[in-house]
Amino acid sequence: MKQKEILLFGATGQIGRNLIRKLSKNNYKIIAVTRNIHRAGYILKTQANPGYLELVELKSFNLNKIEALIKRSSICINLIGILYEKRKDEFKLIHSDLPAMLSKKADEFNLEKFIHLSALGIEEAKDSKYALSKLDGEKRIKKKF
Repeated sequence: MKQKEILLFGATGQIGRNLIRKLSKNNYKIIAVTRNIHRAGYILKTQANPGYLELVELKSFNLNKIEALIKRSSICINLIGILYEKRKDEFKLIHSDLPAMLSKKADEFNLEKFIHLSALGIEEAKDSKYALSKLDGEKRIKKKF
């Protein structure tokens, strides 16, 4: 049986680091996408068994590079999230546009699974840009995948 490759966005966060450890112990190869490969390497290099972790740097959402990574994968997991915006419309980009694009590509390339981690209680928080962007991302994923 071919070893499954998991494409992981948000690998340097608390959940991502622990997930890498668990997945590599269960013989999954992880392709961890990060904005800063040097910082990620420092954080992640001890989390996986040797040969089970590949770090890929992606500073912007380059569609061609993301497609190439998705084609190599069986499963895509999106854990990316931010708590505050540094730039205008960053919540929309990170919480809504990116998940929608990832789920569309996961469906297009027939991935076995697309897993997206959102946030608890966002349905009730109608006055928060954070919650509204997370909720919009969830809705867009359900339409695509």
